[in-house]
Amino acid sequence: MAETKEHSRKELRGIGVSSGLGFGKARVMAMAPLQLPQYSITKDKVPAEKARLAKAITSVNKEINQMLKRTPKRAPKELKSFLEMFKMLINDQTMKEEVENIIADRLINVEWALALHLEEIKSVFENMTDSYLAERGDDIEHAVNRLQEELLGKGSRLQAEVKSALDEVILVTNDLSLADVIWLTEFEALDLVGIITEKGGPTSHTAVLSQTLFIPAVVGVAGARSMIDDGDLLYVDSNTGQIICNPTPEETEEIKEKVREQENLYSEFYRARRRVAETKDRRHKVKLMANVAMIAGLDEILHQGAQGVGLYRSEYLFMGRNKLPDEEEQYENYKELIEAMGGRPVTIRTLDVGGDKLLSREAKEANVPAGLLNEEEENPALGLRAIRFTLANPTLFMTQIRAILRAAYKENVKILLPMISSIFEIKEAKRYIETVKKQLETEGIPYNPDVPVGIMVEVPAVAIKPEAFLREVDFASLGTNDLVQYSLAVDRGNPSVAPIYNECHPSVLYLIANTIKVAKKLGKPVSICGEMGGKRKFAPFFIGLGCEELSMAAMQIPKVKKQIRKLNKEDCERFARLLLRKETAPDVKETIEKFLKKHEETHDK
Repeated sequence: MAETKEHSRKELRGIGVSSGLGFGKARVMAMAPLQLPQYSITKDKVPAEKARLAKAITSVNKEINQMLKRTPKRAPKELKSFLEMFKMLINDQTMKEEVENIIADRLINVEWALALHLEEIKSVFENMTDSYLAERGDDIEHAVNRLQEELLGKGSRLQAEVKSALDEVILVTNDLSLADVIWLTEFEALDLVGIITEKGGPTSHTAVLSQTLFIPAVVGVAGARSMIDDGDLLYVDSNTGQIICNPTPEETEEIKEKVREQENLYSEFYRARRRVAETKDRRHKVKLMANVAMIAGLDEILHQGAQGVGLYRSEYLFMGRNKLPDEEEQYENYKELIEAMGGRPVTIRTLDVGGDKLLSREAKEANVPAGLLNEEEENPALGLRAIRFTLANPTLFMTQIRAILRAAYKENVKILLPMISSIFEIKEAKRYIETVKKQLETEGIPYNPDVPVGIMVEVPAVAIKPEAFLREVDFASLGTNDLVQYSLAVDRGNPSVAPIYNECHPSVLYLIANTIKVAKKLGKPVSICGEMGGKRKFAPFFIGLGCEELSMAAMQIPKVKKQIRKLNKEDCERFARLLLRKETAPDVKETIEKFLKKHEETHDK
């Protein structure tokens, strides 16, 4: 402990975006802002400045192409997609033309012109409340900064600093760019055991990277680089978002033991992955499915014991592009996912984005009427998003449905409609689906005419009175993330109000229980596909309600399976009834803790 005795102990908190524990030495990327030259030029120097911009773009392009070629086989293929997105931003013709116009109109050097362009972009994105959209603004900033580095004759500064890092490093940085996440997977000399970023949220590239590569990560830790020193010992718990900087000697021993237990537990999970998720009394089986955001690491998903894909977030195929995927590209993507599952069920959620989440140029290319872009919605979370957006853009919706139905030919596939809040939306969506079936039939294209159609129950209006909604569909999936958010009127990605986001709130538990009760009465299959489904502490509650399918991040499956195999159905039923009688979130939490503790003690005897 001699190395850390001069450093004070402190605790920090952020948003955990993956799973697992990390313990290592901090590598703080406290890079000073670039010192950009600012000077006026004469009119005859304008072509030279434009040429410097073009040269920088060409040079960064070359770097990206080299990275694309040497991306390791073990890296998820979607990371290549991220790099291609970065390349698209570097080559954005609109950006180039606007910077060139600034150079010519203001007669200033290219570095200064790029900085002014970035200020304009940031002023637009900073006023947007949607976390996903804000992170796309960060992507543009990363691209501009990389061009600035090139113009100044510098390579990527993060790469230069990380190369001297020690083993078992926890990277502490403001944010990670698209290129950074690719490069970090490529630099095998770096034993990356954790990531902490000041910016970012659940949809950031850091989140996707950490979940795909099973790296513990905590994002949204404001001021992390000023509070953590290079070489500090760091403990990162990405399950809870807790960070301990320079733990005491006693804590260090406890942490090392936790990490050892984690490694042993992972080994145990792998050995048990083929075992059934069945209660100890053999009275209740649960299908454990995986939530998938990308066609990456599917072998690892099966290795974790997933019995299929309970939620495929198709929006990742549409993200950050200046040309939306056409029917063939979507078909190939869905087909690859379905074939990788080898006959296991796959549920594909239709596009869950809003008009504000697509660049206006992209929307225009998709023939979206200008009046439907709503780029300046004051509250995008309550605006034209998910099913509302796709029904307002039937060509986009029907193209996706065509691709899904074709890929589902002779396969076990379901279609899931997000953010349903009215019967009308279900009927309209089904009408378009039937229209697509007739088109494919007429064209003689093979498709699956019997694909079940279900809805996400994530809006309180549906969960309060679900019967009429469920009669219209084949199945339902409870999206607990948005259900909690909308029920409690809290943005869980906002650190200022994140503590109010509480899955243990009695009203949330009631809405879940009510939906499952009605679904069982109607004989409609219902699953849990939000984060609550992947938390072992809620497994007894879901079993007690009679839930037969949980879908979660693949890394959570072994933990939940192990918990289920310790339970008795009758105990869970009594526990669920008890939990639903509680009136406060602290009471709910305490009841859960007591049940788990008692059950663990009973199980260990």
